[in-house]
Amino acid sequence: MAVRLARRADAIVWASLALALGCAAAPPSVGLRPMALPAATSTAVFVARALDEGLGPVVQLLSEGGREGYRSLRLGEAQMDGWLGAAAIARGRTTFVGMVPGPGDRRWFAWRRWRGSALGGWCARGVRVLEPGGPEGFVRRTVVVERVLVVGARGGQRWAAWLEGVVLSRVGLRIAPWVPHAQAVEAPRRSHPDVELWDCDLARPPATSARPPGG
Repeated sequence: MAVRLARRADAIVWASLALALGCAAAPPSVGLRPMALPAATSTAVFVARALDEGLGPVVQLLSEGGREGYRSLRLGEAQMDGWLGAAAIARGRTTFVGMVPGPGDRRWFAWRRWRGSALGGWCARGVRVLEPGGPEGFVRRTVVVERVLVVGARGGQRWAAWLEGVVLSRVGLRIAPWVPHAQAVEAPRRSHPDVELWDCDLARPPATSARPPGG
């Protein structure tokens, strides 16, 4: 009974947070849209701005909501209607991505440990602009970041975690539906080795890092 009540309380907290951030999952019948890439703005500047603005809410959803926060960030088939072509959606049904990790998965405990963290920086790899009619099956121009190392900080302590398949949508950052659940979100770690490596295509280094953006 105590476990059931705790999960219900977590769900209420997550729902309230998602509504406050404007990041609640769209209803199943509502298709989302990609974030439009302005012709007068370079891709690097556009993506950097989107990550600066969007990663903070993602960190908050994962650290406050755990599994439910992750599910709200994950794009579903109905949300891709009008974004991916019918053939691509059908192909996605046969792509094995595994099961959504259960509420007891260690990743959610690791994220909740860092509630109240501020975004400290990020390192993006594999920034791609997918054009309509391409092999991926998109019918709208879409920006996808293959991997983003998120660096957070709270109380003088720093942590980092990888997110995979980050899609820029008009309602914020989302996780692509083709990314296996086991790989989509890493558990935050202190002393993450990739923070020291800092091998990025595009980056916003933490304040304590002496490395320049993008390298």
